[in-house]
Amino acid sequence: MIWHSTDISEVLKELETGENGLANGVADERLSRYGENLIVNEIQPSFLQRLWEQLRRKTVIALLITALISFGVSFIYKQATATPFYIMFLVLLNALYGAWYAHHCDKALEKVKKATLPSARVCREGIERTVSSAQLVPGDIVLLEEGEYISADARILSSHEFRVNELVITGDEIPVEKDAEAEVADIDSIEKRKNMVFSGTSVAHGTAKVVVVATGLHTERGHTAAILQQTKKRALPLERELNGINKLADIFIFIICALFFLTAIIQNFASPDYFADMTAKTLLQTLVLGFAAIPDALPAIATLVVAVGIERFIAEKIILKDPAVAEKISKTDIICADKTGVLTRNKMQLSKIYDGDKITDMVNGEPDQKTSLVLQFAAICSTLENDSTEDAIKNAFLERNGSFDSTAEDIFPKLAVIPFDHDRKTMTVITMIKEQPYAIVKGAPESVVPNCTDCDGDAILKVNDDFANDALRIVCIAMRKLETIPANPTAEEIETDLTFVGLLGLDDPPRETVIDNIRALKKTGIRTLMITGDHLITATAVARRIGILTDGTCAISGEELAAMDEETLQTNIEQYSVFARVAPGDKLRIVRALKNAGHTVTITGDSVQDADAIAEADVGCATGRYGADVARGNADVVIEHNRFDHILYAIKESRGLFVNIRKTAAYLLSCNFASLIALWIGLLCFKTVPVTATALLLIHLLIDGISVMALSSQGEKEEIPDQKQGGTFSRLIGLRMGIVFAIQSLFIAVVTLTAFALGNQTMAFAVLGLSQILHGLNCKSEKSLLNRRITADSFMNICFAAAAAILIVLLFIPLGKTVFGLTALTFGQFMTCIGLSVLILPFGEIVKAIVRLTQK
Repeated sequence: MIWHSTDISEVLKELETGENGLANGVADERLSRYGENLIVNEIQPSFLQRLWEQLRRKTVIALLITALISFGVSFIYKQATATPFYIMFLVLLNALYGAWYAHHCDKALEKVKKATLPSARVCREGIERTVSSAQLVPGDIVLLEEGEYISADARILSSHEFRVNELVITGDEIPVEKDAEAEVADIDSIEKRKNMVFSGTSVAHGTAKVVVVATGLHTERGHTAAILQQTKKRALPLERELNGINKLADIFIFIICALFFLTAIIQNFASPDYFADMTAKTLLQTLVLGFAAIPDALPAIATLVVAVGIERFIAEKIILKDPAVAEKISKTDIICADKTGVLTRNKMQLSKIYDGDKITDMVNGEPDQKTSLVLQFAAICSTLENDSTEDAIKNAFLERNGSFDSTAEDIFPKLAVIPFDHDRKTMTVITMIKEQPYAIVKGAPESVVPNCTDCDGDAILKVNDDFANDALRIVCIAMRKLETIPANPTAEEIETDLTFVGLLGLDDPPRETVIDNIRALKKTGIRTLMITGDHLITATAVARRIGILTDGTCAISGEELAAMDEETLQTNIEQYSVFARVAPGDKLRIVRALKNAGHTVTITGDSVQDADAIAEADVGCATGRYGADVARGNADVVIEHNRFDHILYAIKESRGLFVNIRKTAAYLLSCNFASLIALWIGLLCFKTVPVTATALLLIHLLIDGISVMALSSQGEKEEIPDQKQGGTFSRLIGLRMGIVFAIQSLFIAVVTLTAFALGNQTMAFAVLGLSQILHGLNCKSEKSLLNRRITADSFMNICFAAAAAILIVLLFIPLGKTVFGLTALTFGQFMTCIGLSVLILPFGEIVKAIVRLTQK
């Protein structure tokens, strides 16, 4: 059926639905038939697929083949041992662990996709309910209003002043006027289908009721997505940088392994054993050394660390829609925050009322009849839902009258409304007072008072300034007597020649933690800017109170901002910390000016008017559970609660993730290079390897497994980590870090070779493994361990203790001798191993102290 040109009754008949929507059972059946309403439904690899990815790596294949060749050659010369099979088992065990961890990360990233799906309001069995957009099916009746996403193709049943932004479909930025009654030909293009809405677009204005005709890949947008859908995942920026570091490490490792192989071959000429058998074993030992030394987990560290961090974000009701956003947040140096709800509690309380004659304290005083009438008019004149100001006014009315619906609206029924507009900063309700129609107007005093007659405007604005100096949000009430009830009232004809009624002052105190949060951010070079629709004086008073206006910057009003051209704004943007009475387009101008000045900008918002600024910012944060779908859709981060400390948490955690990546990479490289150096130098000095191939693989499994997981899982830091300057490569490794982990690698190699010289391979195995595990304690903090609580990072401590316990247990059980070639240690030898291994801790403290001195 051609949905746009068919009569609406035929459309409903074809879809077997009606104005009351589908029955729940029918909707469930159709969901099973058509599938979820998802345009791009990327299937995550299964555990077996992840395991296959691990097993088909070139190093694994080469190692397995060489193990079989080595066993075959040894068998021919009757020198066969089970060592090659032990090596194969350990390699498979390593692959199983890698597959499990990658699969775990896939599940964490999948949670993000599910958490960011928009919702939809549908009618089912005549009852309005909210469902996930993925649950929409053909035949569903959907209700749409300004700011909401359209998640399926649908035919319009009815509409009121309905305009839709179809930029993603047509490329046209101008919203399209829609009409349920529009006549459309069969062959008309999408641009001409005025009676249809399409998936991926959004409501720019008005309301509508629509019936879903297509979902998922069957939508117009889905047809395009099916063709263009990419099959490969986009790599994280950090992952690409780590991959580059990995390639450099591979070159170094290849050179050392080649030298190791040549050294062993030369030594084999002097051996009385069969040369072919010795060569095969040498090749196997070399490949094991390369396999253990190559930091193959390095490129995946960014994904692993971010995936673990994302789970913590989700637990805090913070959704990162793209894992790559974590790096952007970590670079933030400017936060543009809304005042109401983000910096303040968003729990407004009516504090004062001015009725034209006197000011009444509404907290401690009792209003008289005239003051109560001001409150009554303010309560009935409301056109906004889920608005803290409106809720505070209604709650104040309820406290004194017991009921809102049966009192105010019975006395003053709403006959018509002119909705609130951000440009006018006013709203109007037309009602009957003593059988006479009146318009009650509510809005910003500077917008309402100039339209009032027969009043002392200067005296009113003086009271307005006094309220603002007390950090109160001010609402002005006025009214006008009408001759008739207008059929289609407009602001231009109604909101003039008004009679002043009163002013309301509402208090919204700052959040308890916001002062400390702003101070903590400032210490790390992050400025907080306030953007608000409040009066300039109110915004300034709040900003001083919470510590935003303490650095020599100043406040600016929307009017002053509008008078500036882009060049002037760009020149002066650094001197402003407060932007008051902003217009809808001001946020976008502010963000662009800050970005052009070289800043990385994070901005908060929740309304349709904020959508463009959220999209323009480096990191757009949609805040609040009642935020507009368009704002949430354009955002990089969705924060369920309007709390500034959640933004602080996001920055702290994101920087912490970067620190975890840096520490894990440095730890992995230093430990793997230590093994490489120890074995090559051991072969040169002692003509034998200090650690057997199977023992080396076990250490590799513990280091690249348990220890790396422990370091990558570190949670929120007590303080906001400093952000190192420079490019990603220099921030990850850099010259100083490279020198540090080279020194650490040499020290671990030296204590390992010392243990071998004092004893045997078992002592070298114990020292190499234990010193690397203890080195993880050094790496878990870039500061001194003496300044860190022992109980901090309990999960990490448990992981390191478990890895150490496994190594120690293997020293005393038959499995250690059978598989890893270990021998029994005397008590003195064991204590020597412990003493040599523990030396890495004070050595690490000395290195950290030297680094701190060189940084000053």
